[in-house]
Amino acid sequence: MDKKKILAFTIILLMISAGCALPWAVQPQHDSVATAVQQTVQARQTQMSPTFTPILPTATLPPVLTPTLEATATIALPTSTPRPCNQAHFVSETIPDGTKIKAGESFTKSWRLKNTGTCTWNPNYKLVFVDGNQMSGPDSVKLNSYVKPGENADILVNLKAPSKPGTYRGYWKLQSDDGYKFAQVYVEIKVPSAFFAVTSVRLTSTPASYSGSCPTTLTIKAEITVSTAGKVTYRWERSDGFASDKKSLTFDSKGTKTVQFDWEVETTDTHWVKIYIDQPNHQWFGPLNIEVTCATG
Repeated sequence: MDKKKILAFTIILLMISAGCALPWAVQPQHDSVATAVQQTVQARQTQMSPTFTPILPTATLPPVLTPTLEATATIALPTSTPRPCNQAHFVSETIPDGTKIKAGESFTKSWRLKNTGTCTWNPNYKLVFVDGNQMSGPDSVKLNSYVKPGENADILVNLKAPSKPGTYRGYWKLQSDDGYKFAQVYVEIKVPSAFFAVTSVRLTSTPASYSGSCPTTLTIKAEITVSTAGKVTYRWERSDGFASDKKSLTFDSKGTKTVQFDWEVETTDTHWVKIYIDQPNHQWFGPLNIEVTCATG
């Protein structure tokens, strides 16, 4: 084969190769474009589908501000309260609350009050009983003096403790000359239960001493005083060895009763006698010495 034929054949082969290779080189680009187009169509179809629910962006609203009212400070201006005409202030007293006072015993209660009103108390002002236990006190006690504002007044009331044990309280008030009551005060005492006891025994002899013919009779007495009602038991003893049986004496109230016996003596001597209080004291009283001189011949 000559060179011309070989050259022509080579060119033909190259042309055939080029023609066959060109579609393969372009094909990948064609497939990419087709794929993109297909995806775009599908996306459009999806957007137009009735089951598609678009997700809208959420808007963040600014907070709603509530207007705040500022508190207005109110300044309270001081106001002056006028003093009343009749007014009193407690200063002091006698007979403090709870003081023990024996049944039936008299006592005086006093209060010191200061006039803190604007009116002068005149002699027609008085302290009047208003409530509680009056304790045998008067219905009222007049001031009988003038007490100016700022001055003190001592008011005294005479009272008596009740007869039975217990705690007692009585209320009193000042009363102006026109009947207005103010400034309440009170008195409170305790009446204790009476403690029964023999408080004293006084021994006597009649005669107190003797000189003369014997035998002679001596009258011996014992004055027994008790604190309250009760029963006393006692017995006598003498210097000659005599001891009496136990005897009793009943008291209905506080007071004194006398017991006695006769003693016949017939010798010169310093005789004595004593008494033993068994109930309630368990105590000896005496002895009482009696000088007796018997005449001879």
